[in-house]
Amino acid sequence: MRKVLRAVRWYVREMTGEAAYDRYVAAHATHHGDHPPLTRAQWWRARDDARERVAHESCC
Repeated sequence: MRKVLRAVRWYVREMTGEAAYDRYVAAHATHHGDHPPLTRAQWWRARDDARERVAHESCC
């Protein structure tokens, strides 16, 4: 049963983007330890802004 719950938790975190922020923080600590990582809210805002830019660049 625990294995199933772990799999469900993993899936939900992947689908909601929570795991992506955790990966960002881990990578940031490895590569950019000289300054703190973005907060969760800042990271989501930057991610959304980047997606909007890409959408407008590739449109029509």
